[in-house]
Amino acid sequence: MKRMLFILFLMGQLLLALDAYAEADLTLLVYLCGSDLQEAACEDIYEMGSAETGDHVNTVILAGGCSEWDFEEIEGNTRNLITLRDGYFESITDWEWASMGSEESLLEFLEYGLTMYPAKRTAVVLWDHGAGSEAGLCFDDTTEDQDGLSLLEINNVLYDLDKDLGGFHIDLFGCDACMMATYEMAAMLSYYSIDYFIASEETEPDIGWAYTAWLESFARHPEMTTETLCNRIIDSFMEAGLKEDPDDVLTMSAISLKDMDPLQEAMEVFGGILQSELKQGNVAEVSRGRSQMYTFGSFWDASWDMVDLGAMLDVYAKFDERKAADARRALSKTVIASRQTANLNPCSGLSVLIPQDTKNEFMSYYDGVDLSFYMPNWIGFVKMYAGQVTEGSHTFAQTTPQVVTGTGFFSQLASHLPGSSGALNWNSATETYEETAPTTPAPAITTTGKNEYAFSAVISKEDLKYLDYVEGMLMMDLSDEEMFGYLDLGLMQNNVINWDTGEIYSLFDGTWPILDDQLVPMYDQISNAYGRRSLIPVKLNGEYTYLVVEIKAGETEGRILGTNAGYDDNGLPIRNTTKLKKGDRIVPVYTMYYSFDDEDEELSDTEFDGDEIIWEDGLRVTFEDLSDEEDEKLEMMFCFVLNDVFGGYDMTDPISFEI
Repeated sequence: MKRMLFILFLMGQLLLALDAYAEADLTLLVYLCGSDLQEAACEDIYEMGSAETGDHVNTVILAGGCSEWDFEEIEGNTRNLITLRDGYFESITDWEWASMGSEESLLEFLEYGLTMYPAKRTAVVLWDHGAGSEAGLCFDDTTEDQDGLSLLEINNVLYDLDKDLGGFHIDLFGCDACMMATYEMAAMLSYYSIDYFIASEETEPDIGWAYTAWLESFARHPEMTTETLCNRIIDSFMEAGLKEDPDDVLTMSAISLKDMDPLQEAMEVFGGILQSELKQGNVAEVSRGRSQMYTFGSFWDASWDMVDLGAMLDVYAKFDERKAADARRALSKTVIASRQTANLNPCSGLSVLIPQDTKNEFMSYYDGVDLSFYMPNWIGFVKMYAGQVTEGSHTFAQTTPQVVTGTGFFSQLASHLPGSSGALNWNSATETYEETAPTTPAPAITTTGKNEYAFSAVISKEDLKYLDYVEGMLMMDLSDEEMFGYLDLGLMQNNVINWDTGEIYSLFDGTWPILDDQLVPMYDQISNAYGRRSLIPVKLNGEYTYLVVEIKAGETEGRILGTNAGYDDNGLPIRNTTKLKKGDRIVPVYTMYYSFDDEDEELSDTEFDGDEIIWEDGLRVTFEDLSDEEDEKLEMMFCFVLNDVFGGYDMTDPISFEI
């Protein structure tokens, strides 16, 4: 009854306001959850208000979700209904507090905006943190549990909206938030009268969409098609993002929702194929394929498990090349525009959820992404896969590596290993998969040190069934008469598996990252043909974070791009890499494993700080030969980290060597 009275009230208000707003070419409805991003939110409100759009555009914002705002006119701990017009607040109304992460709040705003501000076209934007299909977006900081909108809740809102208004139409639905260009979101939206969807596969910087640029472009040319408007939004986003940070990792794409049916049909078929692989006991091969996929928004130890849909199809095409090609062709037709920075592998425009880092939490968030009434086979595969990798486990037999020192190992390895059978690569021009010629594994880094170190071990055929990938862990031996101590320096890049014999290799050229004359641990965030983006744990002015380092392919120095802590206290991705300022105090952070008793089976661990470094422009990370660092030889330790297909790992026995 209350909802019906509200609709009747809106209809009455509409009759009073119809003359004033009927001529608008576009109504922009922005559902803006400020959370801990309110400063960036205020900047975007300023951008929207600064756009000279005249009577062409109605800009209507519902701002809430935080306790205070930089704009004095906007109240904290409540919801503010704002209308903007050519550089000023036309009106601000207190809508009383409600969680911005609730279905009721979003539904109330959409019903109001669509009823009170009719226009030739309507665009809806959800603004805040985003966490992909797993957790959705719009996380209200004024609630105890950071209440957010899941994909299922957004679906419920649209269902009720259609029922309450007797039908609705939205020309453009966008997410100005991280990692929301997902297949699950697009598939759900396609069941409603919505033409286009626009969002980013990757994280977004704080500046988000460039509202002034595309709103003014539309106001100058209101006759432009909605597809053209999508391209304006994407181009202005990329231009503004790269101007703000030329080294950023950016994507944005536009999806034609009316063309989603063939993709959904193909994905349902392919989801069934992947379920069959799991039912036949092939979880190991599916899991190994998942590990080959880059995860958007990933930090070295965490992610929200969104992978590129095109990359997923390419990796799993070996299970059914023809059906994967069907899905690839359908994908290319529904993604009408897509742009990305060159430091990423090619992105198709849509991501998809395949749990890996979050597999143990999958059932806790499953209800929010359970759209199985739209995509039963795909959601069924995801649920089955998460269940199998969560329930499975394996313990590798203990083994001790061997080490050989000399030169030429990097080139010798190529002749020793069997060639691969070739991979299936998608040719977008011919829209077919093509098998590449068989190749021999090659080391990831060119040797620059005086000596080379080859570590090897052999694992059994039984262990090989459950092996996903190997890593080489390097430690410095700091043991003395009182204790055994080993300094963790991180993981090495040149690791190879001979799947025929069970032999595993890790190659080390004797060089390691040095920051201002200090050895530092470093972990890869992104590694591809462009180069590597790596992380060094540090304290910046007393606060824990990571230095973000870019090492371009073929270079032996790393440029420090800034700092990023990865994920905030609520587990949401931090959108910006913060630039360092002259005088910033940087202290490398190390992990040491230790024991005071040589009979202890397990080592304890502790952190300690390195020497303070004062930031100055031009400081770089260099790879230097460790044999040049000391007059005396360095005592080092090495072990393999054996990662299994269920997400667990075991370490081999460590082996000592000298540099």
